[in-house]
This record gives sequence, structure tokens and C-alpha cells, in this order.
Amino acid sequence: MTLKKRYFYGHALLLIFLFLAVNVMLQTSWLTRMDHQLQTQLATTSTINITIFKTIAFLGSPATVMVLTAILCGYLWFYRSPAYSIWIATIQLTGAGIVEVIKYIVQRARPLHQIVPDTGFSFPSGHTFCTTIFICTLLMVGLPLIKDQEKQLAVTLMAIVWLLMVAASRIVLRDHFPSDVLGSLLMAGAFWLLFIPQEAFILGIMKRQLFKGWSSKL
Repeated sequence: MTLKKRYFYGHALLLIFLFLAVNVMLQTSWLTRMDHQLQTQLATTSTINITIFKTIAFLGSPATVMVLTAILCGYLWFYRSPAYSIWIATIQLTGAGIVEVIKYIVQRARPLHQIVPDTGFSFPSGHTFCTTIFICTLLMVGLPLIKDQEKQLAVTLMAIVWLLMVAASRIVLRDHFPSDVLGSLLMAGAFWLLFIPQEAFILGIMKRQLFKGWSSKL
């Protein structure tokens, strides 16, 4: 994808996200109906299903994703470069920080009757955002190492399925409204398309400011 297309799609997703955020803040009737209908369709009382989705939610939580990101960064520090390792950490931390800022701006209360009680504001979903960014990061780092295109496709499809399962878990467990999850997907897409092209610029700053004298290692 060309840089021009990246910016076009990134800004388009950002505009849709802002439109959704405004409707969340205004509590518009069409959004309330949509959330209610989707919540009803995904509702479950099955103990097995709830246990499965609890596990998925734990594995897709921001805390778990941060630990996995730290492991990935540790690997990249030794096997690629320290600067690139910090760049990968910067992607996840910057995105997570933006999510928290938006949560406090919108200040949407979480749904009632949560199956797994959670704290903080609801919009957008931190689980969904952090998982999306981590998956995109893994694909960015890992897919070039897979030479077979069919295997690349299989890995990509598995990643998408996992993302959808994490997103669904937030609704099934009643920790988020469907629009919270949709907002996170839109925001993550916009963030990825607009932030990733800044890699060369940010790595350049890191090499000049953080790694003076380490140039041979970078």
C-alpha cells in the first residue's frame, strides 16, 4: 500500500471513529438500539461459554498484551536492534496511552450486570485495541520471515479469528457495549495506518538521542 493510500484510509477511519465517539457522548437513539440488539444476540448463560470467553478476555487483556509485547521487544533487542525494539514498544504504549485519554474524554459508563466486573470507563475497549495493535505488530515482524504465501495467509486468518474472539468476549461478558469494540477497531486501524509510517523518523531520533555511541549495534 502506498503512503498516500495509508494516509487516506487512516484519516477515513479516524473520521468514522470520531463520528462514533460523538454519538456515544450524545447517547443517540440509533446507537443505543444497535448496542442493545447486538448485546441480546451475543448474550449467553452457558457456563462453558462464559469460562471460554473469560479465558480469552484474560489472554487479550492489556496487561497480558503488554507482557507479550515486552517479550517480543526483548527478542528484537538482541536479534534485530535495540532501536527497533524500543520502536515496537513505543507503538503499543503510545496507542494504549491514547485509549486512556479518550476514555476520560468520553467517560462512558460500562454496561450493567457485568459477568466479570471491570473498572474504568467503557469507550473504547482497551482489550480490543491492544490486541489489534499487538496482532498487527506480530504480522509486521513475523510475516516477512514466512516465505510460503499460503502459510502467510493461514497465519493472518488465525490472527483475525483471535482478534474477533477477543472482541466478542468483551460483549459476551458485558464489560463493553458493541460500539466500544467497534470504536476500538476503527481507532486501532487509524492509529496503525497513520503512526507506522513515522518509523523512519522516530528511529532516526532514537539513534541520534538515545543510542549515541551505539551506532555499530544499530
